[in-house]
Amino acid sequence: MGIAALFKQTALKLPDKVAIEFEEQRVTFKEIDTAANKVANAFQSIGIVKGDRVAQFMPNSLELVYSLVGNFKNGSIIVPININFKEQEIHHILSDSGSKAIITDMERLPIVKNILSKLPDLKHIILVDGSESGYNFNELVKNASDKEPAAIIKDEDYSIIFYTSGTTGKPKGAALNQTNVTSNVKALAQAWKWAEDDVFLLT
Repeated sequence: MGIAALFKQTALKLPDKVAIEFEEQRVTFKEIDTAANKVANAFQSIGIVKGDRVAQFMPNSLELVYSLVGNFKNGSIIVPININFKEQEIHHILSDSGSKAIITDMERLPIVKNILSKLPDLKHIILVDGSESGYNFNELVKNASDKEPAAIIKDEDYSIIFYTSGTTGKPKGAALNQTNVTSNVKALAQAWKWAEDDVFLLT
């Protein structure tokens, strides 16, 4: 079972349960699932399809969660970028991964603009808090369909590429497929005896 299907299963089982509390906002599993559907369909409308790399270069936010689950539903591959990385490292990751789109914010936009001319694969800049030089995330997603996207996701399809910190050289990418991620989650849940009422603090 893929990541998106596993999340959908939870959303159907516990639709009204709070999944995330962030800056005094509470969001249920059903609300995340619906928002993720809109993200997937919105991204498809601008040509981001299964197998495309989508970089996330922004601090923690609800938009990060929506785009993460939305890309899993779309079959596009997430490329997380540490917000503390320097311009050279960011350029390498975007270039090496062949990212087609990047989701970021106005604070980090100048870094992206500085290296944009050296990134021929990067077609879309999506901003969570503005629209300069690209799309505004919320405006792009607002009018998209909330129906389940049509992408067919297989267990062996890649889902995410994590890059090392590059302390001994350039950052290196490790690609995980759907099964890699879901197996890790299930193993952790079993080993740490996670239950539905458990609450986790993420920073």
